[in-house]
Amino acid sequence: MSTNFQIRLPDSIENLPINEEYVFITENGQERRLKLHNYGEIYSIPGLYNYLAVEKLAYRSHQVMATLLTENLKNSGESVEELKLLELGAGSGLFGQEVAQLGVKSIIGIDIVPEAAEATQRDSPGVYENYFVEDLTQLSKSTSDFLKEKKLNGFVCCSALSEGHIPVKAFATGMNLIQNQGWVLFNVAKTSYECEDNCPEFVNFYRQAVEKGYLKIHSTEFYLHRRFLNGKPLEYVAILAKKQINIPV
Repeated sequence: MSTNFQIRLPDSIENLPINEEYVFITENGQERRLKLHNYGEIYSIPGLYNYLAVEKLAYRSHQVMATLLTENLKNSGESVEELKLLELGAGSGLFGQEVAQLGVKSIIGIDIVPEAAEATQRDSPGVYENYFVEDLTQLSKSTSDFLKEKKLNGFVCCSALSEGHIPVKAFATGMNLIQNQGWVLFNVAKTSYECEDNCPEFVNFYRQAVEKGYLKIHSTEFYLHRRFLNGKPLEYVAILAKKQINIPV
């Protein structure tokens, strides 16, 4: 892959928390520090997100989740081509690219980061039917009406639900935009999935949604999400469910 930047890892990364991970990037002879969670800046540099996530950190959630969704649809006797997906936190379009290659024809993306939409247009042209730069917790009426008219039957949030990322209200709002018995696909860290005390807010939310009958779990898959900068594995769990009824927001 040809790039217009050079990446250098910091000298000490052994115990760096995931939300503090950073690299040094050099462009036009100038080096600066760049946090991996500074999505706006990373998306704005062509090729950088894919280089860091896929090539350097072995990120593979987009592949695992796209396969889990499409294989379960086929096994359930449903048509992949008839799936109408809403993807929350669509980023630069990695999941969209993957699921489109597996036969999904209709994907609508939404992300709060403007640079994500720009990166998608640049790196994944034609993958998304529409891509909205909006906050689902404050969704505009025009976008809400548009999405409701689409009769969506699938909702995905790939690798965007950890602490400090997409809030529970946004996820619940997105889930309510799809039809009952529609597919709901998301992922969480394995440590969060298995937690018993002081669990993350989203984990408490989805467990209660299952207990109260808003969601019905269909399938789960444990896998390597990516590696930390120091090479240690970060394990995740992909969760595929069926929406039963709207959840109170």
